[in-house]
Amino acid sequence: MPNATPKQILTLAAAVFVTTAFTAWLTTDSTRPALAQRSRGEIHVDFQRGKDRAKGTARSPLKTISAAIARLPDPLTQSMDIHIKGAPHTTTGGQGMLEDTLELHHRMKPGVHVRLLGERKGGVILDWQSSRRPYLITVTEGHWILESLQIGSRKDRQRQGLSASGAGLAELINVTVRTKSLSGAGIRAGRGGQIWLRGVIALNEDFHDAIPGDESFAGIVAEEHAIVQFKDRNGSLSIGNGSLMSSYFGCIRLGCKTAKITSWSGQGNPIAVNNSGRVDLHGTTTTLRPTRASNTPIGLEDDGHVLAEGAHIIIESVKDGSGIVLQKSSALYCQDIEFRGTPRYTLIAYSGSNFVGDFRGEVHDVHATTGSTIAIGGKPTLVGPFQATKGGTLSLPDGRVLRE
Repeated sequence: MPNATPKQILTLAAAVFVTTAFTAWLTTDSTRPALAQRSRGEIHVDFQRGKDRAKGTARSPLKTISAAIARLPDPLTQSMDIHIKGAPHTTTGGQGMLEDTLELHHRMKPGVHVRLLGERKGGVILDWQSSRRPYLITVTEGHWILESLQIGSRKDRQRQGLSASGAGLAELINVTVRTKSLSGAGIRAGRGGQIWLRGVIALNEDFHDAIPGDESFAGIVAEEHAIVQFKDRNGSLSIGNGSLMSSYFGCIRLGCKTAKITSWSGQGNPIAVNNSGRVDLHGTTTTLRPTRASNTPIGLEDDGHVLAEGAHIIIESVKDGSGIVLQKSSALYCQDIEFRGTPRYTLIAYSGSNFVGDFRGEVHDVHATTGSTIAIGGKPTLVGPFQATKGGTLSLPDGRVLRE
């Protein structure tokens, strides 16, 4: 540097020194393995041939999922894939968690996730039995993706499937749930937790056309400001014995292509919303199959809401079965409801509830009472009787408006 001042020469020398030192630090033997681990972004688990002291590579896999999770940096700054193989996993491994509950709780930077990927056609079975916690899997912090996995195989102590709460986000892709319960949740979001659904989501779906035993219920629950929502317009939901249940400002949002919900249980309404809960069907062709006359296909109470804009709701009624019941300031909005079969009544609204929707087919007994409002559109066959009592209002598609 010709004609350089002493100050300029000193500044240049300092810059060269810092650059050289930083480069040397990056290439030290102690630093290389850490950088390689972060750039690799994957851990392998094989329950049959793995060992928890192994390297966690495809050639040298770990045995259990908990051992893989224990290898994650804290906090996690880069997304990781945990590839899962082997026979049914009958234990989590118990490293840093219980052996019978997979506890997913890890600090992660925004945009970072951990994916648990079942690498077998039909999915790997997570088959431990939980005796100390109600759920086989709990998600309480971080973004966890479960893909191509089966949760449970309906063993005696597999009562409920997966729960996400607090700062937990669980994303399920092509996941099957096999739990054994009288009224428990196969999938549940609570206390602000979130669950995202993609692909084919199935909960005891093999019971649609076969009368199951009593302990065959597996529903989807959203409660206490939590959300369960489909992120895949071409996805599907299949529940063989269960329901969609939301309460206390919880919300279930479908928006997938199709949903089929069958209920065999005595108190199992296919859609059950109460205490300011909400279900959004958003363009989903939704088939509801109550198999008992006592089961209400859509039962709402205490400010429960169902929004079904663009959805086609198909209700397959049994002989003398129930229809739709709205109670205590609840609301249902739908452009297309079709009853297949002849229910005892089509729609009853109580206590300030509201219904606005279009029906197909025959419309039987409809009753608006105690300040409720019913507005029926479309081109149904009106059979009746139709009633409006105690301040209720009923508007029919032929132009009649009934008031007490």
